[in-house]
Amino acid sequence: MTLDVKRYPILVVDDEQDNLDAFRFNFRKTFDILTATSGPEALQILDEKEVAVIVTDQRMPKMTGVELLREVKSRQLDAVGIILTAFTDVDVLVEAINLGQVYRYITKPWDAKEVRGVLQYAIERFDLQRENKRLASQLAAYTGYLNQQIHGEFDFGNIIGDSAPLREVLSKVEQVAPTSSTVLLRGETGTGKELVAHAIHINSPREEKPFVRVNCAALAPGILESELFG
Repeated sequence: MTLDVKRYPILVVDDEQDNLDAFRFNFRKTFDILTATSGPEALQILDEKEVAVIVTDQRMPKMTGVELLREVKSRQLDAVGIILTAFTDVDVLVEAINLGQVYRYITKPWDAKEVRGVLQYAIERFDLQRENKRLASQLAAYTGYLNQQIHGEFDFGNIIGDSAPLREVLSKVEQVAPTSSTVLLRGETGTGKELVAHAIHINSPREEKPFVRVNCAALAPGILESELFG
């Protein structure tokens, strides 16, 4: 699916007005371009409007480009950050890229064709990130609803499912958890015995006390009793 890139505002930040004018002139027909002459001014714009991409000069008087994009990330904004630089701040830029604060950097003088391609990819990245967040939110809401429907007031931790055998197991957990009965869980390796044991614990009157895991298979003969009972 081809994105309508005009629907995704791009904020360009540079302390030199001539650079902003040149950027707007080259890309105004393809993209929705907003401009700011400083990091603080850019943050004011971001308080009022969502943008998809931030293209910022690195060396500016009040706030560097990396500092601006770091602040953007601290506000949990989804805008994709791109640095334009004529200087050799490579170490700082690479660190920012590795930390996820900067998508990529472009050296000056920039090539219009190259920048146009980078902006297109950045918008696609922004759209994908937003869609992933939307789907994750929907999944979390559905999982919560499903657990509530299946388990009612009981908390079954990381156990998620709706099969008949699992419902039967969780029904038994609901029965034994409030009691002081000793419970033996049997099953092959990997079937989730520890998950079920933890579910019993967190739904029992002893939930505030430690949940202790002991790997009996790793204990030498004769040590199990002392390990469990002292």
